[in-house]
Amino acid sequence: MRNLFFVLLIGISPMLLNAKPSTTDNVPAELNNVKNQLMLVGKAKFSVLFWDIYDSALFSASGDYQAQNAYLFEITYLREISKADLIERTVEQWQHIGVPENAYAPYLEQLEQLWPNINKGDQLAMWFNGTSTAFYFNQKLQGQIDSPEFSEMFVNIWLSPQTSQPKLRKKLLGKR
Repeated sequence: MRNLFFVLLIGISPMLLNAKPSTTDNVPAELNNVKNQLMLVGKAKFSVLFWDIYDSALFSASGDYQAQNAYLFEITYLREISKADLIERTVEQWQHIGVPENAYAPYLEQLEQLWPNINKGDQLAMWFNGTSTAFYFNQKLQGQIDSPEFSEMFVNIWLSPQTSQPKLRKKLLGKR
């Protein structure tokens, strides 16, 4: 049951402890403009028993995933989930893949500010441009976190070899 709401939602430096949402001057306001220039890496549906929780998709310029290169990760929710549950499940997944608390704790307040409550049909997307992570809710920019380390830590919830969902990982990486 612990993975029921597995969601989007992976040494820390002193710089990360002071990371703050930045201005959004260097991210596109319209996510579709970015997505139109990318290729699908892979997509997957996350389900628990007979409940579909979300559809996810990973895009990059080359059609391959490289953590240091720009990519877009989208989740379209098929169920409601509160912001509190979204953050709680994210923390659980970081713990599952072995991210130390001092690495993710500095970002929790920012995620609380950036993420909304989710309704069925809503989409939460993450755009990593190589230096910062921008979050979009239903195609609208919510804000960004200026830290390449955050982006990798976050997407590793799904893409780390230690993920709690290895079949989903394979599909997102385009491996059947």
